[in-house]
Amino acid sequence: MSVSEIPTQPIEVSEASESMIIDPVPEAGADTTPMAESTSATNKSKPPPFKKRKGVHDEEPKEPLSEVMLRRLTRIKEGDTVMLRLPSDAIKVITIEKNGLIQIGKYGSFPSTQLLGLHYDITYEIISGSSSSNANSPLPETETEETQEASGSGSGGKGIKNNSKKGKGKENDQKTNPGWKNVLRPLKRQSVVDAVVDDITETNEHIHDLPEMQKNTLSHEEISAFRSQGLTAEEIIKKQEEAHEKFKLKTEFSKEKWRRRKEKKFSQTVHPLSPSLPNILAHYSERAPASIMHLRTDTLSQLLNMANVRPGGRYLVVDDTGGLVTAAVLERMGAQGRIMLFTDSDSPPAWGVLQTMNISERELECVKWLNWMEAQEDYERPPPPPEDDDAKPSKVAQRLRKHNAQVAELNATRNELHLGQWDGLVLSTSLSPISVVSFLTQYLIGSSPIVVYSPHLQVLAELLNWSKKDPHYLHDTLSESWERTYQVLPGRTHPMMNTSASGGYIWSAIRVHQSKFQPESHQRFKRRRTGKAVGKETPTGPEPETVEEEEGVEEEIEIALEGKVGEANENTEEALNDA
Repeated sequence: MSVSEIPTQPIEVSEASESMIIDPVPEAGADTTPMAESTSATNKSKPPPFKKRKGVHDEEPKEPLSEVMLRRLTRIKEGDTVMLRLPSDAIKVITIEKNGLIQIGKYGSFPSTQLLGLHYDITYEIISGSSSSNANSPLPETETEETQEASGSGSGGKGIKNNSKKGKGKENDQKTNPGWKNVLRPLKRQSVVDAVVDDITETNEHIHDLPEMQKNTLSHEEISAFRSQGLTAEEIIKKQEEAHEKFKLKTEFSKEKWRRRKEKKFSQTVHPLSPSLPNILAHYSERAPASIMHLRTDTLSQLLNMANVRPGGRYLVVDDTGGLVTAAVLERMGAQGRIMLFTDSDSPPAWGVLQTMNISERELECVKWLNWMEAQEDYERPPPPPEDDDAKPSKVAQRLRKHNAQVAELNATRNELHLGQWDGLVLSTSLSPISVVSFLTQYLIGSSPIVVYSPHLQVLAELLNWSKKDPHYLHDTLSESWERTYQVLPGRTHPMMNTSASGGYIWSAIRVHQSKFQPESHQRFKRRRTGKAVGKETPTGPEPETVEEEEGVEEEIEIALEGKVGEANENTEEALNDA
């Protein structure tokens, strides 16, 4: 067969014959990697992989916001701010860290990892550690000398400093502190005394209050010895009952109160409170009521109810309560909609309450803010300061891009405000409400509610007097909420002796657009003697006789009224003279 007769079509090679083919010896300088030629051929034949754009369908489906908010209020996770209620009813605010030790004084200590994954609003008892609890609460990860030497020898030991002495005291403290071995266990639920008042025969008439020195109770040394022996709080309280001579003379109610006082003194428990609005309000009302403008739970509920806050709504909020009102509106909306905040400074608003409530960044995506100067329609942001001649072009370009991004975000927020169509206005501020309401009312839709809270009555009384004269506000009212706390127990339900004096005042109104059309039946004209009416054109060709008749009737009515008034005065004088 000649060379010209060689077929040009590719020859199919079976798998058996392909396995028998021997690869030729590679030439000098050629690629010695096995299957290099086959891979290059396949790469040429296959198209390059498709690369997705950043931010375009590359995000996984997000978890529903309702699940995010529910988990925030039910379970504890790392980095959360947790309010622990101690047996003495005191509140201790802590932050959950991975390698942290929570110390609560005489009530004990425990690793912060013990709180991870636990549920809120459950009382947990601090149990001293044992051999079985070491696996549940491991010691914090600390680098020992052996691991440092191994890391140093593995890297050649050059350029590495020996930091074995650094933090040595802290490490020893972590290893020797018995709190690292303590664990948390849910406390058993205690039964409430269910007794009928009429069936109680014991009285307190034979019980006398004695000085502390004359009481037959356990001393501090004996209690410390019992604790060192490992006795629980219940066992120590039983010892106290046995040492109490007149304990049996007490009524069942007195015995329960006595046990509760002793539990607050001897028990080692913690109760993590959920970051809900009632718990946050109760904590700030006792700690710093002025920071939340003395806002109360019932007043806040009335505020949200009058503002008709609902999911998907768009609301203007002026908040000087540290973010408490903003958090309440955000929670009622389910983080669905838009909230526009207004501040006095250039920096973002102070959201101390939002941080305590552990609100995530995803929930805060619907919140925007502006200061009062940026909210003006004629505001223009000043240009960036001039750059130095010695500045690097890359740095200059980076700062310029950052400035342009900030300007674009600011303009978008301002346009959203100025386009209007907002569903409501909520105020809780120390500023003058008249100036704020008059400025922000123009961006509200018709029939939108306006609610203003203030701890002072005079401020809202002036606002009510001003709104009564403005036709853009309908059904403007000023109200005050009142609350009384009750104790609800079997046979012992009664109001508490102490209560708050005032929960503040609320002004509410409905925003209406004044109509230009005015029907004839609603027009009020003030007729004069000339026959002209205010707000109405004088009809052409008036009949003089009709005008004269009307004037005559008015004069007769005036004369008759004067006569009756004179007769009444004369009768009164005669009656006084006779008397």
